[in-house]
Amino acid sequence: MPWFLPRVDPGLLGAALLLCGASPFETAAAAPDEAAAMGDFFKGALEIDVPAGNWTAKRYFAPDHTYRDAGSDGEVRGTWAVDGDRICTTPAKQLADRIARYCNLGAGKKLGEMWKDEDPVTGNIVLFQLAPRA
Repeated sequence: MPWFLPRVDPGLLGAALLLCGASPFETAAAAPDEAAAMGDFFKGALEIDVPAGNWTAKRYFAPDHTYRDAGSDGEVRGTWAVDGDRICTTPAKQLADRIARYCNLGAGKKLGEMWKDEDPVTGNIVLFQLAPRA
């Protein structure tokens, strides 16, 4: 006995997809490949320098979304997430004079690259270099 799929009205299918939050006419954008964007960060140390603020640090990222800073103001630990072309860090222990989440350019950078961004609070220039771990 042959097996047949029932005929579905395209209008009903489109309505059903819209009710589910999907469009029958577009495909979902692919999520960025976080492993590719962060791969070199797991092998290296992100050197951070804020010349106007007299602050430096080395940041070490782990694949489990944690990080550790060894900086001029001591050690800081927390979690990280990728948001577009930015890497956002949230310290585990919130300090009164800091914002809860910092996001700076960097996702997709490779070992040896240098770049700059602005501090999201002060507007000071922040210099970054992704260096091999020493």
